Amino acid sequence: MRCRLLIVLVPVLLLGAYFASPADARPSAANTTFVWDYIRQPCTSASVVDSGSSPARVVCSSIAGARLASVNVPAPWLPARAPQLSLVGIPTFFHLDWDPQSVGAEDSAPLTISYPAGAPTEKLINVRTQLRLRPVAYAADSSEDRLVTGNAAIVTSDSIYLIDAQNTGSLNYGYACTPGLEDRQNSLLEVGKDYGGYRDGCASILELLPKPASHIPSLERPLAGFTSERYPGWTNLDMPVFLAFTPFASIYGAGTDQGSPAFQISATTQFQLEARVVFDEQQYRHEETTIDCQWSYKDDYDFIDWSRWPRPIYCRRNTVVTWPVVCRPGGSPSCDPYYGDASNWWVPYVPALEATQVRRPDGTYAATYDFVSVQSQAVLTTP
Repeated sequence: MRCRLLIVLVPVLLLGAYFASPADARPSAANTTFVWDYIRQPCTSASVVDSGSSPARVVCSSIAGARLASVNVPAPWLPARAPQLSLVGIPTFFHLDWDPQSVGAEDSAPLTISYPAGAPTEKLINVRTQLRLRPVAYAADSSEDRLVTGNAAIVTSDSIYLIDAQNTGSLNYGYACTPGLEDRQNSLLEVGKDYGGYRDGCASILELLPKPASHIPSLERPLAGFTSERYPGWTNLDMPVFLAFTPFASIYGAGTDQGSPAFQISATTQFQLEARVVFDEQQYRHEETTIDCQWSYKDDYDFIDWSRWPRPIYCRRNTVVTWPVVCRPGGSPSCDPYYGDASNWWVPYVPALEATQVRRPDGTYAATYDFVSVQSQAVLTTP
């Protein structure tokens, strides 16, 4: 009887020490070291994949079984422009927004990991890698051939002026929008609207700019099934309208639009990749052996216990293996005492990554927006 009492008291004392000790909160049978290997390095490699015809993606090869996880890079979007035909010396206005169709993420396929291999004592159930993107603001300032707004840069290497439509006091805005500035005498900017001109300058062109049908002012709002959890800090652009202006026809442009030579405008998005490994629960192997004695075991027994006589003396050891739960991230019992809050498991990857892609007004994705500028001033003059 004394021995049995000790067997009961020792686990109770150990359990009391477990809860009383702040240095080690894990169950005595659980191993948390191998779990940290996954939490600290959720990806073995990461790269930007740009198919050209669909949103760019960041792909991560997960440490959890080399399975792939991905997250889309939000694409700068030009949902509307005015006028539809870009003429030499006449500014073309564009709406600029984030494309709501480009966001999305796919976790790596769930995997159960047993540790160590061969004779496992631990299991992680439904392990998967998740990715998210955090915007990284461009350090460069805007210039004549580059407009910077947050973590997006609108760039051209051709003979085009790119101008923030909100910066109406700039010299370039005045040059593009004011009739007769510096003896330029742009005829269409002096022809009334009744005759197809833009006598009110850029104000009359802005009246023609259609409002986007589905303007999404911020990715902080739920979008295509995803919230800011996958795009933390990714807010609306602070340059919703810009204009492109050129005094040259695009006959020598590097791009093409419906067979016509075109200048090219690109949009580059800069961001930081963050990844984490999550799982449904951690389990540990628990083995319990019971003794069962039956007369029917006389031809197949593990040992004979004569002390049991006249009760059955032929006995077997029956071992039962179970897998109790160590913890569940965000659940009960909590994983916080072992690994901290799962919301802090995100691991940043440096340096910053970038993707060069834009969604055009027609809904297609491409590395550039091809901008045709037509020379027709000799025909379009005051009647």
